[in-house]
Amino acid sequence: MKKYYQAYEQRYKKIHEEGLLWFSKEPTMELINWIQHYNIPINDDICEIGCGEGRDALYLAEQKYNITGVDISEEAIKKCKELSKERKVLAEWMVSDALDLREKLNRQFDWIYSIGTLHMLVEDEDRKEFLKTINSLLRPKGKFLLVSMGDGKIQRKTDVSAAFVLQERNHTLTGRTFKVASTSYRAVNWEEHKRELKEAEFLVEKMMDTENEEYFKCMTVYLTKE
Repeated sequence: MKKYYQAYEQRYKKIHEEGLLWFSKEPTMELINWIQHYNIPINDDICEIGCGEGRDALYLAEQKYNITGVDISEEAIKKCKELSKERKVLAEWMVSDALDLREKLNRQFDWIYSIGTLHMLVEDEDRKEFLKTINSLLRPKGKFLLVSMGDGKIQRKTDVSAAFVLQERNHTLTGRTFKVASTSYRAVNWEEHKRELKEAEFLVEKMMDTENEEYFKCMTVYLTKE
């Protein structure tokens, strides 16, 4: 039985059949700022959890970072591989549920980031396992950038049983409307977010309200493995 957060697979397939991408190709500004903040050396190993169609991972590969992109969607990773060849960059791509990565990814990183992924996880246990898994994939004192959609005030969550239900959604890049899986979403406030990060044994270095064209208002956090 498919898990509710696998619904993006259907959305990617529908959009890719139309010869389109769901997300833009422009890198996320929060990621660029994080890279600059820590002055991450070129050629360092970086892992993205929830890479989608490769928007940010491909950008880092072009900058000559050693990037590993992980996503639960086979369709998304297929597209990442196609775009890697098209843009003539090297990257490692892996299909995996982030909650299973401890068993599948037998290595650790100094740098991990995840953009627009945690807010797809609605259930408490899934969010807890996601954060604990990332902590386990970091080396001691490793850094983690986490960007989640939300304003840090309003709390809400969707019905996970409706994640695969088709609904009309606007395709931002073309303005066209498509019937795609509704997927899942959970917004938490800053108090709840700080609690779950502390429980996962992260040290919070910086917390910011940010905004970008892909996810609009976001909660951005710089974290260190304690």
